[in-house]
Amino acid sequence: MLSRRYGKTGIEVSAVGFGAMRFPDQNNPDLCAGLVKYAYDRGITYFDTAIGYGRSEELCGIAFKEMLKTRSQRPFYVSTKTFAADEASVRKDLETSLKRMNLDWIDFYHIWCVITMDGWRERKAKGVLHAFEKMKEERLIRHICVSTHLKGEEIARLLQEYPFDGILLGYSAMNFAYRQAGIEAAARAGAGVVVMNPLGGGIIPKNPERFAFVRTRPDETVVQGALRFLLNDPRITVALVGFSSTDHIDEAISAVEGFRPLSETEVDRIRSGISAAFNEMCTSCSYCEGCPEGIPVTRLMEAWNIYLLTGRPADLLSRLRWHWGILPEDAPWDRCTACGRCEHLCTQKLPIIERIKAIKVEVEKAAAGKK
Repeated sequence: MLSRRYGKTGIEVSAVGFGAMRFPDQNNPDLCAGLVKYAYDRGITYFDTAIGYGRSEELCGIAFKEMLKTRSQRPFYVSTKTFAADEASVRKDLETSLKRMNLDWIDFYHIWCVITMDGWRERKAKGVLHAFEKMKEERLIRHICVSTHLKGEEIARLLQEYPFDGILLGYSAMNFAYRQAGIEAAARAGAGVVVMNPLGGGIIPKNPERFAFVRTRPDETVVQGALRFLLNDPRITVALVGFSSTDHIDEAISAVEGFRPLSETEVDRIRSGISAAFNEMCTSCSYCEGCPEGIPVTRLMEAWNIYLLTGRPADLLSRLRWHWGILPEDAPWDRCTACGRCEHLCTQKLPIIERIKAIKVEVEKAAAGKK
């Protein structure tokens, strides 16, 4: 298994990590814990879960109890997260996580789901960093990390405000342009970089023809190609894949085992392929940012990508709510004055105003329970 050094920590972790939020059946402990143990036995050493992933921590804990027997010979590392901000709530979450997972400490503990800079500063003002630092002093956590959906430039500012040991962010062949500045800032800061949704939340494997451009070899699957595109970037420490079967684990590991550095020509071809494959889809370049009404245009357009691929209003609503923190009652689309600024700046000349109106319609359908 290819390993990477996690930022300045000196810890070596597997280049592919186990994302424990896509278990096939959380009511089947043997199946779910078996997947975690299978991944460990195959060489995966980075395991990511969260207190809010249903029974995920508990299911991981069943596997960890067995894995602890060989941890000194075959190290593994655990990542989890908390939404809490004040010290009492953060500590309560941590104690819950430790108990569920049969652990004495968490290796990489994350301030979870930082979506806006204002939200981050509110949590900071409530003492979240003080709480994390205190728990680190007590050796209940080893490294202070952050999980974020901010755009690249905002991630750079976030890392300037605090020297996080690592950062977890969404990054894939679908949206790499949106967070390039964040990856670059993390590299400069010496922070570990773990990327979630490296397969676009399952969109890439479900649409192999559209994403065929990520393949650089005749015998390569789009999953292998998409993962190898990320492995080719030395700034990325771990590509965090959500596994729901042993076949998924085997395919990801085969991507690592068969990895060879891509040539500049191959990388350029993949990057240019995005424009062709996303002919009618937003590539998240972010040139449209800066709406006078404060509408998060890039985030709305990225969520619309999901709708274009699946055709389901519920998927659009889910993407807005759980990935971007945009709730139906927030209704940023209602602020659109159709001034045209975003369309003028769009490098693809997409019908953004029309799509914002359509998002409103489809979200209302989803909120009403219509398919």
